[in-house]
Amino acid sequence: MTSELEGARIDSNHTGTAPAILVAVHVLLALLVFEPTLFPGADAGHYMVLGESLRHGMGFRDIQLPGSPLHAKFPPGYPIILAVAGWFGGLQLFKAVSLAFAAGSVWLTYRIAGTLVGRKSALVAAGLFAISPVLLDFSHRVLSEAAFTFLLLAAVATTLGDRRIGAAALGVAGAAFFTRTAGLAVLVTFTVWALLSHDRRRAATALAVALVCVVGWAMYQHLAQPAQPGYLDELVRKNPYVPEAGNVGLAEFPVRAARNMWRYVSSELPGSFGFATVRRGTVAATAVAGVALSALALFGWLRSAVRSLTVAHLLVAIYLGLILLWPTVWTDRRFLLPILPLLLVFGTLGAGALLETVGARVGPVLVLLVGGVVVASSLVSVASVVPGRVACQASYRAGTPCDRPQYAEFYAMARWAAEYTPAGSIIANRSPATFFLFSRRQGDLYPYSRDPAVVLRGLEDMGADYVVVDRLSATTAMYLIPAVAANLDRFEPVHSVGGEDGTVLLRLLSAPRTASLPRGP
Repeated sequence: MTSELEGARIDSNHTGTAPAILVAVHVLLALLVFEPTLFPGADAGHYMVLGESLRHGMGFRDIQLPGSPLHAKFPPGYPIILAVAGWFGGLQLFKAVSLAFAAGSVWLTYRIAGTLVGRKSALVAAGLFAISPVLLDFSHRVLSEAAFTFLLLAAVATTLGDRRIGAAALGVAGAAFFTRTAGLAVLVTFTVWALLSHDRRRAATALAVALVCVVGWAMYQHLAQPAQPGYLDELVRKNPYVPEAGNVGLAEFPVRAARNMWRYVSSELPGSFGFATVRRGTVAATAVAGVALSALALFGWLRSAVRSLTVAHLLVAIYLGLILLWPTVWTDRRFLLPILPLLLVFGTLGAGALLETVGARVGPVLVLLVGGVVVASSLVSVASVVPGRVACQASYRAGTPCDRPQYAEFYAMARWAAEYTPAGSIIANRSPATFFLFSRRQGDLYPYSRDPAVVLRGLEDMGADYVVVDRLSATTAMYLIPAVAANLDRFEPVHSVGGEDGTVLLRLLSAPRTASLPRGP
């Protein structure tokens, strides 16, 4: 088998036809599965509001919150991208930007694989990534995943020709960190790589850049929002969405890492290629596929690392170590996406090594079987959503967006509030940034507490004039509805959307009233 360095020499002068075709295939599939509506999640609206704040010269602020405080959770990289794009367009342009980053990631995957494992393996790795349902999903979402994936791969690409960590590599690493704080893995990788290369000057430079980024961002967060829990605080919680669950002990981290690893191996990795998954439990066929894919990637990683360790090897290990320590409720393929291309690169290398190990007869059969199943699963998954997405696109063009019912109700309530509530009203709700986009009314999230008195006091402290009882999240039923039920005399129904079990807008009264509240959702 040709070595990795020989593969690099073979491909040093190859044309760009193959990656261009793969990028074109990805773009075509992305357009077929394109979803023109706003992604139904709080983060998308939050990013858009932050971009609007920057674009209008109001600073990096949560303009959807009462008082418009400085924002201190998401780093500013992706909001800056949206701020610039917002000068030229809106939601659809934001989605096009994500598509551009996703397509660029396919091209970078081919380039990285071509250097590390050769042209044929590059076609396989980049081809599988181009058709992966997880990349296609995030290619049209207004979220930072596509941009972060591109930057992470770009950081690796800057070290391909010259294995030293230069200014360009450190610049891209800093951009990755300020797009998602998980970019810390890139900064740590570069520092470790420089140390392993016995380049003390570059190691000191990489460490200095890492400290400036991490400490600088931490200091800003503390000054902007001293009371806001940082990522480290959320990291040690058993469940960031259920504060009363408490924190994990030091001895519990290995258990958490093991659970997360099994979830990624048995569900999220194969699920990224369309294999059936469920929220809880394990699908046997999916788990088998995940174990096989993980084994190939691990085999390829180990075999190539022994021969020639690279930045890509270190980054895979450090990034995976980071996400394995996160709370189990955060275990999701969106966090696997940035490293998925490199796993595919090492997986194809492992498949090639398997050909040598098990012989000329059995090897090709096994490799073709695994590859064929992955391709088939991805294409079947993509094909299954195309009719619905095409219909959604037609519906959107006709002026009737195909939002999920609970989100359609939420958006409709926000539009109603924009017209029928007094300017300056404070409206508490489950997704304040998204509600602000449609209503231009500020508001905050209700407190996450099972104590109705705490929730009510939180509403009063934010100065809420109204409260939206929605169907977006289980937290509404867990925290808000019990607080309303325990204080019926403090709430008055104002408007409802979606029928008896739909979304309801309640006015928060300054004093108790005697009438009872009709049954809400």
